[in-house]
Amino acid sequence: MIPLLATLLLLQPPAAGDAPLEPTVAPAESTDATASAPADDVQAKPEDEDHDYGPFFRADAPSDPTFASQGRKGKAPRLSVGQGAFCFVDGSHCKVSLLADASVAAGLRAPASNKGPDVPYAHYAFRGGLVMRPLMFKRKAWHPWGVGVVGSWSMGTGAVTVEANNEEIQQRQTDATPAARVALVNQLWLNQKPHAPHLDFTLGGVRSPVLTSGLPLIGTHAELAFGWGGWGAVFASGDFLDQDTRVSFGFRAHGIAAGPLIGLAILGAALGGAL
Repeated sequence: MIPLLATLLLLQPPAAGDAPLEPTVAPAESTDATASAPADDVQAKPEDEDHDYGPFFRADAPSDPTFASQGRKGKAPRLSVGQGAFCFVDGSHCKVSLLADASVAAGLRAPASNKGPDVPYAHYAFRGGLVMRPLMFKRKAWHPWGVGVVGSWSMGTGAVTVEANNEEIQQRQTDATPAARVALVNQLWLNQKPHAPHLDFTLGGVRSPVLTSGLPLIGTHAELAFGWGGWGAVFASGDFLDQDTRVSFGFRAHGIAAGPLIGLAILGAALGGAL
């Protein structure tokens, strides 16, 4: 009987609370080569090369001596050579520019009080010269000031004089009035756009016949203009000679673009008897 009970006890399954005894295996210890592997040996994936971000990939901040008016990086001014070193049409980023334009103007001719009445005055003119930006030669920074020399020739309407001598009134008149001018022009550009507006102040001398005398004298020429790039401008000018003052308002345009229009205006004035 006792042997049978011992056999049954050996065949009975273990209780649920009793955990099976299994051999424990100690975790593998990390080798020194794996633990001391530097992070620099990790290779970045090729697709991550163009997606770098973080504080180390930001662009450098501008330094203290950086100017806000650095030279423009981009296309060179049109009709220029040497990246704006010389321009055939004046522009805001040109170092040296050629001036070649034509103009028409109308105004008033005011002789001295004893030489006759004030009469309307009109003229057409051709102007040429060079203007430069001296402060843009030594450094690449943009600067708004420019200076140059210009010369012009114009043909205007004639003069009328009325004088009284010994109870007789003598009236004389001329058909046309030529004039030649040489002056210094100062420019002030208002922004850096390719066809930016600018102010021009011109001061110089003029040589022209005075009234109906036919004798050319030298006087003072002054002009204030507001232009758009080198293509066009409106202006107010004056020629101040002895007993002969001429004030006119007009517009001018570069010869490349406005040559035909100026020619038509001159032709119309000539056919209408204004010139």
